[in-house]
Amino acid sequence: MPHVYAEHKDWMLCRGCGELQKIVAVSTEHEMVCWNCNKLLHRGHGNWLQSASALVFTAFILFLISQFFPFLTLEIGSQSHTTTVIDGFWALMERDSWLLASLIITTTFLFPLLEILAFLYLLIPYSLNRRVPGQAAVLRWLMVAKAWSMLEVFLLSVVISAVKMADLAVLHLGLGFYALLLLVGVLLIMHLTMDRRKLWSWISTNNYFTVHEGETVYDCRICQAMVGESIVENEQRCPRCCSEIHKRVPKSMQKTLALIVAATILYVPANILPIMTFSTLGDVSTNTIISGVVELVVDGLYGIATIVFVASVLVPILKLVVLYYLVWSVYARWQIGAKHRAILYRVIEVVGRWSMVDVFVVTVFVALVQFGFVYTVELEGAIIAFGAVVMLTMIAAETFDSRLIWDARNAQIQKEREQVESKQVAMSQQANPLK
Repeated sequence: MPHVYAEHKDWMLCRGCGELQKIVAVSTEHEMVCWNCNKLLHRGHGNWLQSASALVFTAFILFLISQFFPFLTLEIGSQSHTTTVIDGFWALMERDSWLLASLIITTTFLFPLLEILAFLYLLIPYSLNRRVPGQAAVLRWLMVAKAWSMLEVFLLSVVISAVKMADLAVLHLGLGFYALLLLVGVLLIMHLTMDRRKLWSWISTNNYFTVHEGETVYDCRICQAMVGESIVENEQRCPRCCSEIHKRVPKSMQKTLALIVAATILYVPANILPIMTFSTLGDVSTNTIISGVVELVVDGLYGIATIVFVASVLVPILKLVVLYYLVWSVYARWQIGAKHRAILYRVIEVVGRWSMVDVFVVTVFVALVQFGFVYTVELEGAIIAFGAVVMLTMIAAETFDSRLIWDARNAQIQKEREQVESKQVAMSQQANPLK
């Protein structure tokens, strides 16, 4: 491998469209967006370290309280049942629902805990200016795993469950609930506060790596380093964070298409078959996703019905439609409408995870509503299919390389530029035949 030249430059490649642009200083009230596709590139953070450090310690304490202290208590007559957040996982395990239990424990316990521990591992040494082993790997993991920590989605599902249980029994909120409510707010502020670009610069100052002067550079989608084409072709590793780097995500279209086809197939049983079974004094009834929405409307809970319908019915459909649309536009090499397609892609990246609301609602019901002959709730197979649909569409959005949206247009622009240059050369030769 030839010698790699490493340096620091105040440039950034847009992750959405691949355009190279200079970073400008912005205040805490302003943001820097890509001139080409309007994607957010950089946000002003100001003096963020002290507030971020305080927030991460607060988050750790709140996490322990939210997970292990009483979360909800349900009373029916003289009977009561108290549950913690993690009890939903054990309830699913008792019913041999391994896949769903793994999904719940991963998104509501493991990923949030590892996220907080990662923040601690990064911010404490950074505040002391002490480098410790594995910081690049930890920050790399944190950048990738953020989307899979779903405490805010779980919190919304608890609110929906509480409203649906209002006519069934008396519901008491425990210390764990209030701790989770605060934790979601603290984590949100912490993500907005922390300057990841400065952390990467502290771990490794250089962010521009080339072998030949003036060669085309590509962005590392993890640490946002700019890596020369020859390094990408030969090493396929970012010199800064050691993550995989490619000109374009390998077989992006094939992976995305396979995932959304699988999600489409599973979406049918997820909506037709029941997701929950209710047993009351020997009377057994079942609920599908749609029938659950209808019951909320009948009960006059229009706001909750709208949330459930949008998150569990509308969002999965729209996400599948948009992904099919994006894949087709890339295959057809559409040159127009690149900006609006980029916006659609960013929207489905953000909203897709909220479809997990129904999965969490079922988990809360199964963990909490267990009163033997009086009232019992059990899960049904459709909820596993629905959870798979959510996961598959989230992974499909991650495998789709949004830079492909711009490739056809950029190729046409380059072709037109070359034609203009060739005409200019021809005209110059005609004007000066002796040359």
